[in-house]
Order: sequence, then structure tokens, then C-alpha cells
Amino acid sequence: MDTKPTTGRKAFELPMMSVIRYSRDNEGFVAHALDFDLIAVGSTEDEATEKIRWAIKAYIEFGLKNYWEDHIIFRAPEETADELSPGSTTLKIMEPLMILDRKMGLARATPTHEQRTTDCLA
Repeated sequence: MDTKPTTGRKAFELPMMSVIRYSRDNEGFVAHALDFDLIAVGSTEDEATEKIRWAIKAYIEFGLKNYWEDHIIFRAPEETADELSPGSTTLKIMEPLMILDRKMGLARATPTHEQRTTDCLA
């Protein structure tokens, strides 16, 4: 039986908006959730999107169930986010993700000029 520790625990706050960086490699599309450093690949952009949405939801819900609130947010390395400069990135608001009873907004970040190729082992 799970019992939640009660000593000095703060409530977990979902980010209001989470950025997902999209890129293309030789095998298809890569979706990288920057706030959680999670990656999903798919043969199409829609497939990568479906997989990353599921991965984010499962990751957060598992973390909350196991009382890992302090460790759920695990940002990607800064250089990954630094590649997304305003002049070379297209941002598009996506359908929010429902996590338990809360909404988290998602933004699709697509570099207008790919700066590097992504090698992904699946």
C-alpha cells in the first residue's frame, strides 16, 4: 500500500508550457521534450508527436505516483535549448496534455534551418 510522505513536502507544479524540439534524421523524425529530456522517434512527425505525448504523460504520472516530485523536471542540456533562437525557430502551440486533473501546454519548436543531424539509437 502506498502512503505519501507528509514531512515538509511541497506540491508539484507542472510547467505551464513545455517545449518539444523537432528535428529530422535519416530514419524519420525526433521529438525531444526539453523540460524532461525525453526523446521519441517516429517515421512521421505525427508518430513522433504521439509517442512523445505518451512518454511525457507516463513519465510525470509515474514520478508523482512514486513521490519523485523534486526530480520530475529534468531539463535537457542547455546547448540543446540554445539552438532554438527566435530568428531560426518556428514555434507552434499544440493541444494541451492532460496529466491527472491538470493541463500542461505544449509548444512545437522546429528549427527553420537544421543545425545538426541527430543520430538516434532505438
